Amino acid sequence: MTTRSQAAPYLDGASVLHGELPIEIDMSPITFGAPYAYEEVVSDAADGFFAVWACDAGVYPRHKDRRGSFMYFTEGAGNIVDWDGTTHELTPGSILVLPYSWMGHWDIRETIRKVYVHSTPVPPLPVEPVPCTFVDAETVAGPLPEGGLVAFDGPDGSCLVTEVPEGQSRYDADEHARFLHLISGAAQVLGDDGTVLTLDAGSVVALNAGWSGVLSVTSPLRLLTVITTPDPRG
Repeated sequence: MTTRSQAAPYLDGASVLHGELPIEIDMSPITFGAPYAYEEVVSDAADGFFAVWACDAGVYPRHKDRRGSFMYFTEGAGNIVDWDGTTHELTPGSILVLPYSWMGHWDIRETIRKVYVHSTPVPPLPVEPVPCTFVDAETVAGPLPEGGLVAFDGPDGSCLVTEVPEGQSRYDADEHARFLHLISGAAQVLGDDGTVLTLDAGSVVALNAGWSGVLSVTSPLRLLTVITTPDPRG
């Protein structure tokens, strides 16, 4: 069952990993393959678009000329191919960042499902094509460096994987949004506005700019966090 909160939009783990994705997305342009993808929107705000998405097999050329994209894959198989032919194998548990100005194509072999964030990049922006950033599933699941694994840090935002022990972590209100995906573990979000959300493995939650409160970890987390800055155009 889909679970929501207006104060900090979220989906429980079952909805993220296995839930119905009711919104149909036109996949044009298409070289060949499924004409539509499907998604469930978690949050659509000035500081980021957060959703769960799935698409069947196909080849899809793309040019990131409006925004950057941060992705964590929960199922499926395929490749992402940069404009210069550099290829990365997409598997469950891997992270992909397609920054503003990326060019290339998707080659999906088995239905891919992902959690993703679209962000508005902060100028100055690149004018030449840029490569994707990819972190394989073994690295994401393996031992993390002190302070966590920084998968990306650039004009589009930042993306990191951390281990969070039991206890409470404070989030004070600022100009950034934080989009969280619990790879494993369990926690509660305790908003200063009185919001209480219970998160299990697979859950996602959007802590939009200006949100404040506590992440109370009840079972140690492996946590994916995407941090963005709101679009100044509102």
